[in-house]
Amino acid sequence: MTVRALSRRTGLLALAALLLLSGAAGAQTRTQDSEDPSIVVPAMRDNDQTNDYAHYNPNPTIDDALNAFGSGDMRTAFNDFDQLASGGDAQAQFYLAYMLDHGLYGAENIYGAFSWYQKSAEQGYLPAVAYMGYLYATGRGVIRDDKKAFKWYTKAAQMGSADAQEALGTMLRDGIGYRRDYGLAAQWFQQAAMQDNARAQADLAQMYLSGHGVQANPAVALYWYKYAARQNDVYALTALGYMYRNGVGVKADAAVALEYYAAAARQGHAPAELALAHMYERGEGDASKGPSDAALWYFKAARQGNAEARMRLAYDYENGYGLPQDSALAIKWYTMAMHENRDMSALVALARIYREGKIVPRDIGKAAGLYKECAATGVPECQMQLGLLYKDGQGVDRDQGLAYVWLDLAAQGLPAGKEKSDAVVARIEVANGMSQGDLDHARSAVDAWQIAPLSSVNW
Repeated sequence: MTVRALSRRTGLLALAALLLLSGAAGAQTRTQDSEDPSIVVPAMRDNDQTNDYAHYNPNPTIDDALNAFGSGDMRTAFNDFDQLASGGDAQAQFYLAYMLDHGLYGAENIYGAFSWYQKSAEQGYLPAVAYMGYLYATGRGVIRDDKKAFKWYTKAAQMGSADAQEALGTMLRDGIGYRRDYGLAAQWFQQAAMQDNARAQADLAQMYLSGHGVQANPAVALYWYKYAARQNDVYALTALGYMYRNGVGVKADAAVALEYYAAAARQGHAPAELALAHMYERGEGDASKGPSDAALWYFKAARQGNAEARMRLAYDYENGYGLPQDSALAIKWYTMAMHENRDMSALVALARIYREGKIVPRDIGKAAGLYKECAATGVPECQMQLGLLYKDGQGVDRDQGLAYVWLDLAAQGLPAGKEKSDAVVARIEVANGMSQGDLDHARSAVDAWQIAPLSSVNW
């Protein structure tokens, strides 16, 4: 796990509760895989759309509308925002858009909402300006357009929105909507970080750690990660766990690393759950912990879709390591890693399980099918096993030509060691039993595989 990987994550455009009272808040976002934004919305006490006239105020003020919204009277809030928005009030236009966007009164209408967001933004209402960046970055209510997102985030950033500054820095760092510019990205992260934006603080820390856009300085990275961690930013907490565990920019301290990982893991952050499991498994930082404690956190991370956690959990169930041995659960987690995470090592493990027949009845035909799927992706270990199956006619029809092809490919792809030697020996044995014409044909198929995999072995 790299610290670079720890700092990549999805975002949430959250408008603070203060916005409900003063309208003086920005928008927090990431430009990739962003979650749906939200205003802090009170429980609705009346959403009955009948008899709107009873809730009609002929001359509402923005305070009237905000008070109704804050108290959960969405009908009155909607009517008041609608009147004010039609009269050109930028703040009311933003709130009306938000209510339409999220169906807070009536059916959700994200496309109608976009029009009001835009009107508000065009009048320079800062939350709307930043929100337009989010809408274009995510394609909510409009065709996604990274260049337009960049434009709106730039405007909001220049107006002082820390969240827009962080989002703009992210786009510049990742080369989205504009050419990649680490130096400029670092400047925007710095501005947002100085406004106590936790994400920007973590982003800036990562740049000081990697040396992108700034001179690498692990001590400064540690400083900014700690600031972000004070706001319980899970990425900063996880990064600090990494730094203390590995002695990056600070003296290694497993106990402190464990505390940071645990703080992030308790918030459901899968990379921290995985790291915590690794440390528990080895007894790092807390000698009282062990494999059974690790299994709990592997399970939590696996449930969130983490491929490595699924593989470790499957291994534990297969071998009874920290958990009772359970072949059904081992196969379940290996299968999930194979299909949902496209993890070829899970496919290799499943094929091995069915070939060996130790925890389930031996099924060489099923193993052969799995090895075929895996070998076709170029995994040398699978190519070797499939070659051996063709050599001996186990689970497949005996075919020395295909045996030679797969064993030769495996011998070329495997690293030096016993497995590679075994593949070479088996290939020689197969070749010695083939006619010169069949051997030439098989070698041609191997050469063809190097150019166009798959086509050369469909004899």
